[in-house]
Amino acid sequence: MSTYTKHLIWRSFSISLFVWLTILCLDFTVSFVTELENLSDGISFLSLLLTTMLEQPHKGLQYLETSMLIGTLIALTLFNQQGNLIFLRSLGFAPVKIVLIAGIGPLLLSFILVNLDEFVFISLTDKSNLSQKISIEANQLDQGAYSWQLNEQNLIGVQNLGTNQITGVQLIEFNETGEVIRAERLASGLLKGNQLTVQSLANASPMTRVFPFLLKPLLDRKSLERSSLRSLLNLKKSYATDNSKSDLRLIESAIYAKIFLPISAIGIIFFAGSLMFGLVRSGGIGRQVMFGIFFGLLFDLTKDLFVASFLTYQWPIVLAYLLPILGLALGGWAGYRRL
Repeated sequence: MSTYTKHLIWRSFSISLFVWLTILCLDFTVSFVTELENLSDGISFLSLLLTTMLEQPHKGLQYLETSMLIGTLIALTLFNQQGNLIFLRSLGFAPVKIVLIAGIGPLLLSFILVNLDEFVFISLTDKSNLSQKISIEANQLDQGAYSWQLNEQNLIGVQNLGTNQITGVQLIEFNETGEVIRAERLASGLLKGNQLTVQSLANASPMTRVFPFLLKPLLDRKSLERSSLRSLLNLKKSYATDNSKSDLRLIESAIYAKIFLPISAIGIIFFAGSLMFGLVRSGGIGRQVMFGIFFGLLFDLTKDLFVASFLTYQWPIVLAYLLPILGLALGGWAGYRRL
């Protein structure tokens, strides 16, 4: 690998990271200003600031493809302004090869961020959501949806946060005649291996109690997006024996979204490079940024339309992620042939 190719890879990597962090900061500012209206006696300014900051890295994954595209286009523009692009062409580098080399840096960055999201970012988001939930007043907790389960002579209700940490635990005990002998409300509990562990205050002294509790959380795309790939795979196994195919398809959609994220990032770079290679020699950085934002938004809208359509008509959901990527590959291949 020549010095020029290493320089191009490093520059595209560093610029893509800078673009991603910039978008992350802008989104944090907007999100925090929006969340300020939720200030109350139960939610302080500091806790709201901390919660928004902890959520931001995971939310930033939605800007990954656009950031990678803008970073690559800016790197190619700077490379051309220094005369290095013409030098690579004189060495026999085809446009498609130059674009693919420039895409190595963003591809490595996407793998790093996806793995950080799997092991770090999602757990930070879960902790921020849990701390915010627990800080809400008791009467506000009543407004959330509860999942109830009858276990022997205990009726247990919990509010699920999409993780092992749950909040708003209500414990009602009955005697043999069905009369309520005790009702207790707990701030939080731990759900692990279908076992619910809570700190009960029976007889005015703390006591750890464990109950069998099989909780299947309410599924929606937002909660599934906040789940790690490992938890999604485990969730898919638990729903594989159920008759609810719609829930299973939602889980599969969330799994494929995480798996195909780096692939779609390099796909959009490949296609945009075929359109922009001529403009890289004549356009400035501002043009590349505007094109990257526009094309990134257009691809996201197209991908969301595919996913929504395939979920609605119950077609194989994996095709909803493969077809846009294949379209990018074919369109890019046709574009490079005309260069």
